[in-house]
Amino acid sequence: IRTFGDHQANISAVAVFPDRQRIVTGSDDKMLRLWDLKTGTMLKKMEGHQTSVNALAVARNGTLIASGDESGEVIAWHGETGESLTLAVIKAHSSGISSLDFSPDGSVLATGSSEDKTKLWGTTAWHLQGKLNCGADVRFSPAGAGLLLAIASSNQIEIWNPCTERRIALLNGHESYALSLVWTPDGTRLLSAGDSYDPTIREWDPST
Repeated sequence: IRTFGDHQANISAVAVFPDRQRIVTGSDDKMLRLWDLKTGTMLKKMEGHQTSVNALAVARNGTLIASGDESGEVIAWHGETGESLTLAVIKAHSSGISSLDFSPDGSVLATGSSEDKTKLWGTTAWHLQGKLNCGADVRFSPAGAGLLLAIASSNQIEIWNPCTERRIALLNGHESYALSLVWTPDGTRLLSAGDSYDPTIREWDPST
């Protein structure tokens, strides 16, 4: 239908805004770009990272963008203007950011890294609120009662209560690394995808 072309290197992350009017992309060229999804027009180039951009997230109300890079740094951006909201980049991890996700109300950003740690950041002052010693891929459950945080860690999937920072379930089944996670819209099921040594999609009931 259309081509979005302006990055100068590998495009490593794409996130769609909730209203489906815009997308944001991140690249090994250290840049983010904001696009009009319907016309393919580039709306803004967003500079600030010093290394490749690995991960992106857009808050569910579209007001915030977060980007993470290969050096473990995170930048928060205004969802409408694309301007940086942090006076300095956040040194979130000592190694590359592998995933980002906002809580349903946008008040917390979870960051996962290749150092197998997950951190929770308050999005008002961007201060560290919590730290979990696991995780590369992080996904908050959808809005509703019983907010959960799913974390893929090696071949296991851990389910945490992000408010109490207590693990409430450990899901075993993958024979190798679980690379990505997604919740069903109603939050009752979790899907996980394995690597090339375990090329399976597994469906989980986190309540059991």
